[in-house]
Amino acid sequence: MVCINQVTERARTIEREFAEQLDAYYASPASGFHDNAIARRFYEQKLRHLTFKPYPDDGLVTFGASGTDKCGLEVFFRNQRVKPQKSDDLPFRGRQRRQGSAVIEYVQLDLVHMRKRLGDRARFTIATTDEGEFAFEDAAQQRVVFEYGGVKFAITAKPDGLLTYHLDNSRLLFEYKTKASGIRAMNSKLDYSGPQADHLRQVTAESLVFGIREGILLYESTQKPSWFSDEDNASVTKGAKTWRDGAPIPDIRPFYFYITDEMQDALLRDLARQARIVYEGVKPDVTADMTTKCGFCPYFGGHCQASLSAENLAELQAIESRMARSNFAGKRDHRSLRAYLDQVAEVTA
Repeated sequence: MVCINQVTERARTIEREFAEQLDAYYASPASGFHDNAIARRFYEQKLRHLTFKPYPDDGLVTFGASGTDKCGLEVFFRNQRVKPQKSDDLPFRGRQRRQGSAVIEYVQLDLVHMRKRLGDRARFTIATTDEGEFAFEDAAQQRVVFEYGGVKFAITAKPDGLLTYHLDNSRLLFEYKTKASGIRAMNSKLDYSGPQADHLRQVTAESLVFGIREGILLYESTQKPSWFSDEDNASVTKGAKTWRDGAPIPDIRPFYFYITDEMQDALLRDLARQARIVYEGVKPDVTADMTTKCGFCPYFGGHCQASLSAENLAELQAIESRMARSNFAGKRDHRSLRAYLDQVAEVTA
């Protein structure tokens, strides 16, 4: 059993030291130049893993760690081999996805350079696998079978990195997330609520696969502070200023996490429930909570709306009517449900 006070003190230390390491690396002029031998090893590893790796044909529902927060209907449709209905998305979303994918590759490349550039000041380094590869993504990927409540299923995970914390030689999970909402918005939200629930769910799944309970979630804003202070710049409104008290507002925020038994049990229980639905082959009803995830489901929206039963539709309409008369009116959950019902009306018109 880990003492809460010890975890809290360790959290503060790890968050501070990781932020200090990143700042020391990026403040150095050497960070703009990658070592040829390290970069070659990095990209040769990437090339080795540019191949299709199917899951074992064992008939088990397999959840990807990063997809454990998906809508239950999407999980059902995917595992019933329902043909995806691909449709165009808003162009900026594609560019935003591309930006996030590109940046994480450079973050990983920088992490494998930090010991060479910083020496002993690099408290955190990318671990290596038994095969001698950098332990991130495909090279670190593992799939583990679980049984919960008599239901078997698998979880596969390929984290953004497995870190070695050289202060005590422990292993940490590492996940990196970009935020396009702006520096001030990112910091305000993280100050208020901490890491996102779906991100904690992802690392909980990874903790089950790798047997590592602690790690770092690193958030980075794709907006950067003004090159020079904008505090006294009258042409920049107060809400748009990116410097405060003589310093730039942080564009990165590392968060330490520790995964408890309760968090693991809650995730396993929910995944077992979803897997059981797939095995039984009975399509679940749409819930109001599911509609908050429609914007991140580009393949099965048409199937979902077209297969909605009259009883399920009436239930959702009743919920929307109650929400419209409550404190939820006009808020995110209500807007998501309203948008879903509007799409159903278009499909069935």
